[in-house]
Amino acid sequence: MNPPAKMRGAHTTATDSEQSTRARKKRRDDATWAYCAKSVTYLVAWSLVSGLIILLNNWIMHYDGFPFPITLSATGPLCSWAIAALLVLSGHTRLERRVTFRTWVLHIFPIGVFTAITYAAGNELYMFLSVSFIQMMKSLSPIVVLFLLVVFRLDVITYPKLGGVLLMTVGMVIACYTEPAFSGKGIALMVLGEAAEAMRMVFFQHLLGAQQFGLIEGLFYTCPANFFFLCIGIAVFEERSLKEKVHYSRVLDNPLPYIAISLLGFLVILSTLGVIQVCGSLTFKAAGQVRNIGIILISVACLGDHVTGQQAVGYAVNVAGFAVYQVVKTREDVRALQRGFADKNDEKHEPHVTHTKYDKDGSVDVAG
Repeated sequence: MNPPAKMRGAHTTATDSEQSTRARKKRRDDATWAYCAKSVTYLVAWSLVSGLIILLNNWIMHYDGFPFPITLSATGPLCSWAIAALLVLSGHTRLERRVTFRTWVLHIFPIGVFTAITYAAGNELYMFLSVSFIQMMKSLSPIVVLFLLVVFRLDVITYPKLGGVLLMTVGMVIACYTEPAFSGKGIALMVLGEAAEAMRMVFFQHLLGAQQFGLIEGLFYTCPANFFFLCIGIAVFEERSLKEKVHYSRVLDNPLPYIAISLLGFLVILSTLGVIQVCGSLTFKAAGQVRNIGIILISVACLGDHVTGQQAVGYAVNVAGFAVYQVVKTREDVRALQRGFADKNDEKHEPHVTHTKYDKDGSVDVAG
């Protein structure tokens, strides 16, 4: 005996509802896994290439006898812009947004200034401080970035996130308390570079987030500004010595390390933008603390740097703070992603509302 039509209709509706719920859950799960996979890919890629470029920069300046940190810094933006321009001109990448003069002045010009300061001061550091000590000192930067993101309303501070960042900072203080190779000029350069880096991260997050620039698009528009301001630094601080044959002949006689620096610079900038776009600028800075562990170990093993037991303990505290912060931030991002999917689904399945209108004679005209 067949069930009544009303019961069959109710059963069909219930089945459709269950299938819709399962489909929504699958889309949320797929989005979560895609987010995690993309985040891990960018973070691992950035960690590898940025670690390599730090060690190669140090080798070129100290062992190859090319003490020009600003010139080395300028090769990355130049190579990045050349590759981005080639992709745009070949039609592989389309420029989705036009950059007005106002956008350039308010967003790209500051990125160029702060990037030039960050690169120049960051490379100059290696002339005064050891590689391992510099990596430990950089653990101060996440708290600066968090403060600026909150000031510019690009992030919301919570007690768990603040606790993680403060734990990283406490670890840095413990690690740096007994540093023997302490240089006042090196510390001043560190403070300048980290402040510029924090501002650079804030402007990059706004450009890639609120302005919604793509990665290659971001390189195409920002790298010329970066290169321009680095060239000013070269002209002021390095040009006279750079023209001496003993220096530029090193590049001509052994070009491979300098070509590698240029290509690594492109990969560092591209992966940096990817991490900021997917994870946010504070996650980018916090992830640097884990990368620095590998750099410190390599510096101790290969470059002769010395790390005390107290410094090792401090850095362990720093990594624990990073873990706390990253767990909290990832949960926030996943929840926001799931809410976005839920909102889109609600809009898609919103019932069609009829609006009642009345003609001049008073009769009802129902319009969908």
